[in-house]
Amino acid sequence: MAGLRSSSASTALVPVRASELVVGQPSPWPIYNDMGDLLLARGSMIDTQGQLDGLLEHGLFRNEKWGDEPDTDSVPLPKSLDVLQKRRRSKGLRPPAPSRGQESIVGMDEVRWQIGDAVTLQLKEAPELRYNISLIGSLVGKSMLVSPPVKDGKYIHLRDGQVVVVRALSGRRAYAFATSVLKYQNLPYPYLHLACPREIRCTVIRQDARVEVDLDAFLTIGTAPPAKISLLDISVGGVSGIGTFLGSGKDASGRLRFIVNVAGEERGLDLDVVLRMVEADADPHYAKYGLEFVDVSARDRVILSAFVYQTASETD
Repeated sequence: MAGLRSSSASTALVPVRASELVVGQPSPWPIYNDMGDLLLARGSMIDTQGQLDGLLEHGLFRNEKWGDEPDTDSVPLPKSLDVLQKRRRSKGLRPPAPSRGQESIVGMDEVRWQIGDAVTLQLKEAPELRYNISLIGSLVGKSMLVSPPVKDGKYIHLRDGQVVVVRALSGRRAYAFATSVLKYQNLPYPYLHLACPREIRCTVIRQDARVEVDLDAFLTIGTAPPAKISLLDISVGGVSGIGTFLGSGKDASGRLRFIVNVAGEERGLDLDVVLRMVEADADPHYAKYGLEFVDVSARDRVILSAFVYQTASETD
């Protein structure tokens, strides 16, 4: 196979084999796509098998002369981004206050769910995956009727008797219970009958809940161009994260733009913020920020609340 030409350097690119990259270890070379665009700098960590599989699916290439002629267009990740990775693994810039209140057991008839309410489904075989489905109806004491999970636009077939975990949010109350599939029904349209438990677990989420997140945002202060910031935790009242040092001090005003997923739908937020904390990072080009949301509209407050409570309810 002939080598590709890098658009950023006059060197040939050769395919990277799956065996040459290892999860949990840094990349030994700069990695490019088939157009010659840099995807991973040398030394970038590949954290999960899913990340590696996704990269390999689209094809990876490296400079065939790496070692003799290092590619000067590729640079190691900034020190602060390495710090960010560690902070994400160590649960944020600072330990968030507990988001959950006291847990209790309630009867199924005490839950005021409505037709069309969003429900999250987990499969026992793959608990790391969660699917957004909807409540279609119920037969009291017998079964819940819900829409089937969907992946890549296709329904996922569940076998009768398959064990699942159901999670739902109603106001500030998070509900969870394990159950099984009674019947996967295809006609007149696909839906599931889930066994209806007598009792389920209920937890009240604190009104001042702060939850850990991994979101990208853009922060604008004054007339400066937008700067990318990585959000680490969020509450209805504010957010903290790490990003490019903007040279602005405490109490400076600006705007923060980011996207959250609520009940399976992406919602854009463009909020007025005030800098309440600016701390230097080990890398002088980056800083840690604490931002307070101000003058939040009713629409945006509803989205923020739903996202925070949803995220808290999904935390085991």
